[in-house]
Amino acid sequence: MIDPATSALSSWRARYWDRPLDRATCTAMAAKYAALAALEAMPSGPAQDAALRAAAERWPGCLRESQLAGPARCQIRHEQASAGQDAAERPRARWREAGAAPVVLWADLHPLLSDLLAWRRATAGKGGPAGLLAFVKGTPAADRWPADPALLIRVGGPQARVRMAYAWLAAQANLGLSALNLELFGREGPWDARAGDPPPVP
Repeated sequence: MIDPATSALSSWRARYWDRPLDRATCTAMAAKYAALAALEAMPSGPAQDAALRAAAERWPGCLRESQLAGPARCQIRHEQASAGQDAAERPRARWREAGAAPVVLWADLHPLLSDLLAWRRATAGKGGPAGLLAFVKGTPAADRWPADPALLIRVGGPQARVRMAYAWLAAQANLGLSALNLELFGREGPWDARAGDPPPVP
């Protein structure tokens, strides 16, 4: 017998790669990669520090992406996102087939990380995964998260930490955390598997 959490996750997985990536999201992602390239060219100092803070606030996780994936990969992703601004909208699966899965995955990870950070600022992280889901309930962010805390705990563990956003995205995309991180960063590293990561949900 399939338990409710597994059934709910199957429903998320069935939709994930079929959903189109809209042009507005492509525009936002192209802007991100342009901003990262501009940051690379800026001299160290207060202006760069302010620009770094602004980028991290708008696209949480982008500085880590820039550091680990590197300028060359980010330039390719910029070209892919830019091409999507004027092209016909296509399912995420088509982006993946074209080698542009990182653009899609980052487009979905940034909002998840933003939700977590907003919840932490508002509540000091009280209530764990259930508190996070209660915080987003009734807002557009609720569409990004499962309704059942049990599913989120099963996928991401009992602590609502940044890692949970990665784990929830990986589960939706039917990827292991290591496979997700390889897509996001273009290389393997100590971030792939950590103590405390729950086992993958089949």
